Amino acid sequence: MFLGFLYAVIACAIWGLIYIFPLILPEYNPVMIASARFAVYGLACLAFIPFQIEELKKLTRSDWFFAMRLAFFGSLVYYWSLVMSVQLSGAPIAGMLMCWIPVLVAVVSNLRNKKRGASVPWSRLSIPLALILCGMVVANWTEFSYAVHEQSASPLQFWMGVGFGVLSLLLWTWYPIRNADWLLANRQKGPKVWATAQGLAILPFTLIGFVIVGNVLEPAEVGILGPEPVKFALVMLVAGIVCSWVGAAFWNAMSERLPTALGGQLIVFETIFSVIYALMWRGAWPTVSMTVGMIMLLLGVLAALRVFRKVKV
Repeated sequence: MFLGFLYAVIACAIWGLIYIFPLILPEYNPVMIASARFAVYGLACLAFIPFQIEELKKLTRSDWFFAMRLAFFGSLVYYWSLVMSVQLSGAPIAGMLMCWIPVLVAVVSNLRNKKRGASVPWSRLSIPLALILCGMVVANWTEFSYAVHEQSASPLQFWMGVGFGVLSLLLWTWYPIRNADWLLANRQKGPKVWATAQGLAILPFTLIGFVIVGNVLEPAEVGILGPEPVKFALVMLVAGIVCSWVGAAFWNAMSERLPTALGGQLIVFETIFSVIYALMWRGAWPTVSMTVGMIMLLLGVLAALRVFRKVKV
């Protein structure tokens, strides 16, 4: 269990970076950022083919179609929606909506696992879930209040951003559950090759999307890489290789070792790291509410680990 927990924390520490990329590249279109990130991910996966060719050959046609669905909706569309939410309504609003992901994943997974004999009583799960949800709300409350009262976007833009945030919430609730289903049913194929397969399966969509957006939405004199090509290329390399393949490989390794209902709650660490990185980006210290919220989050995770300690994957 400890190794699975460690893998989840590492994956979330990596994924937390994706929240500040829209802040680093505010002048870039969200679809362009999402397409470029996963185009780099897919291209990087091409380099892994010689080292994983035997494992990739074991994947069936249905495996490849499922990898394409997971990557398209759970990665590309999810991240595009998240970036749209951040740019239209602000990062605090997107962060508040993401608060529901650990709770939704845990609830849905526990309901599904009841048929498999791996569920836990709701009476034991309610306290960890309540601590996690309350901690997420408290941790984000200061910035949420500021965004609501000080945000400069029009009401239409603001609520459009909320809508995109809800879409990303639903997609990221669906993705870890279905991804874990495949990993638990295909242990012999491995988490690293599954991360590679998703990158390869989505590569055509991301390349087409990036070329179309780069040529249609960017002025001809700017070029396909936008107004700051060097910065854009460097950020996308980190986003595509580190935040996509490396992060997915660690998360997949965790999904093989822990019950999905517990793994879903560990997504809270993505929010924790995203807040830490955002504060570092601004050069600011956490508020009292952020600190209290983070403590509640950690207590909720520790309580969840105790609940699931004896549950088999």
